[in-house]
Amino acid sequence: MAEHHNDPNPTDPLTHQAATERPVPPTTPTGPDRIADETTRATPESKSARQRRTPADNAEPHPQPAHQRRRRIIAWAMIGAGITILAGTAWVGWRSYQAYTHLTNASADVSALQDQLKDITTTDPTATTATVNHLQTEASAARSAVDDPIYRAATATPFIGANLDAIRQVTLTVNSLATDVMPSLTDIAQTMQPAQLAPTNGAINIEPIERISPLLQNADTAVNQARQNIATIDRTTLIQPISDAVLTLSRKLDQAAAITGPGARIARLAPPMLGSNGPRTYLVAFQNPAELRATGGILGSYAVIQADQGKITIIDQGGASSRKLGIFEPPVTQLTTQQRQAYTDRPATYPQDVNLTPDFPTAAALFTQMYQTRTGNHINGVMAIDPIALSYMLKGTAPIDVGDGVTVTSDNLVPVLLSTAYQKFDESDQSPRDAFLAHATALVFTEVMSGKADRRAILDGLRKASDERRVLLYSADPTEQADIATTGISGAIDQDPTHPSIGVYMNDGTGAKLGYYLHNEVHVTNGACHADGRRELQVRVTMHYNAPPNGLPAYVTGTTDLGKRGGLQTNVLVQAPIDGHVTDAHRDGTTTSIGRSTDHARETATTTVILNPDSSAQLDFTVLGPADPATNNVTPNLTVTPGIQTWTTSVDPYQACPAPTN
Repeated sequence: MAEHHNDPNPTDPLTHQAATERPVPPTTPTGPDRIADETTRATPESKSARQRRTPADNAEPHPQPAHQRRRRIIAWAMIGAGITILAGTAWVGWRSYQAYTHLTNASADVSALQDQLKDITTTDPTATTATVNHLQTEASAARSAVDDPIYRAATATPFIGANLDAIRQVTLTVNSLATDVMPSLTDIAQTMQPAQLAPTNGAINIEPIERISPLLQNADTAVNQARQNIATIDRTTLIQPISDAVLTLSRKLDQAAAITGPGARIARLAPPMLGSNGPRTYLVAFQNPAELRATGGILGSYAVIQADQGKITIIDQGGASSRKLGIFEPPVTQLTTQQRQAYTDRPATYPQDVNLTPDFPTAAALFTQMYQTRTGNHINGVMAIDPIALSYMLKGTAPIDVGDGVTVTSDNLVPVLLSTAYQKFDESDQSPRDAFLAHATALVFTEVMSGKADRRAILDGLRKASDERRVLLYSADPTEQADIATTGISGAIDQDPTHPSIGVYMNDGTGAKLGYYLHNEVHVTNGACHADGRRELQVRVTMHYNAPPNGLPAYVTGTTDLGKRGGLQTNVLVQAPIDGHVTDAHRDGTTTSIGRSTDHARETATTTVILNPDSSAQLDFTVLGPADPATNNVTPNLTVTPGIQTWTTSVDPYQACPAPTN
């Protein structure tokens, strides 16, 4: 007989026991287990919940397969990486924003500082120092942002990394300039004041120049190093705003180099050239633009000065046409074939014609050789200056008595020296007139050097005259001359193949002083493109001649029949850019003949223009630019012969032509 059970559900899935099995009596738990058990029993499972359970629910849990665990780990890793990337991206974005903000502020400071230092002799040291301090703060904060380790790591990522790296390079450059260059410019500005630089009692104080020279050299080196660093950034890989920022900085650095470069050269050159290492002797040639020569005017009179520890003393003076120099037959030196083709042997024969060439170093070397040959005195260099330059430097100066009842000021100096003197003296005897001109010019030069004139006016006038090529400088020392040759004050023919330049020069052909009545203008515009990628440049030269038809002394009108009638003959020279070419010329719409020659690798076209009083002439030259399209998209340099009247000029940008197709 079967044993009877009180189990109400012998096949309960919770136990999986057969109805015939006797259940094992439960063991009464003790301690914590008892408490847990009592807790469990205190919340009995409802009948409905027991009915929903399955055999699997009552089974022991099985371990999760390995591949599922790996997937879960990878998933969580990817989520973590995503969070990290998002956080890193946000951080880099924040750092970039910080750098951008501080760089924007620094850029404003740089612009302000450039304005403050534009005229280094008028700077406010207090304001400049405040600007530099703020610039350094902003630049340092920007550098801190881009030096962040996460930011630096992000510069290695594809695409965006190049942009981040460009921002970093710009930031480091600005910070370097703020730290290494700008403070020294403040020191320089405090030193380079008119009271320090202008001559006093015939002497120039070279001590301040020597003191700031190392600062200028370091500043110029730092600026040029920064230019090289920025030039290595490949802007083609950058997004437009960052590319524009790199280009803007590059242009600012070019502007800075235009300040530090000349400043560093002047600081290197001035002390030794002013006799810091021993006396120097120079020819000061006074050009007379009333009789035009390519560099400005005929060398009418000259003075020989000695510079010793900044002290300037006139030790000799005379006229280029005087018997002291005379005529050199045979020529003082053998000119090159190209020079003879362009100018004949006249530059090596007549002191007044050494500057038929527009290359002042060539003219100065010839004049030096002539003077040394005649006198036996050694010359260390040549400075050329004209009466217009002297008038600029005499602004605000008291009238100067130059003798023979003549008093000159800044306003009347030019007409007195270039017109009145020729009418005052008997034209049949040039000696008194030449002596008067030499004496008057020397007195004015001495007055400028005395320090009695307005010192700021002297420096402002010198700067203006230099910009107009009315002050030119040459050194017989090759090292010094190489330094001078990189500046506009050298008067050298431009031979830079990377930048197109055009020269328009004039040589008087009348043997008179009628250039006093000549007014010139030149305008350069773009012409057609050639199949080889060259761009035509249209060079229009307009000459206005307003001499009175009669009443001028014979020495002013010259000895030719043309001059006696008041006519003016001028040889006009137009130089093409390096690797360029002058194709043709027209006068007043009609084709005119041109002579061709080469001077310092520049093709030169020459045509002769004859003008009667109160007439004009319009010359149109077609100049072909260089073949290399890389020289396009710039504004060509334009150099002209300084006249009594400042030329009216305009130059359009040099637009690129389509590259030639093979």
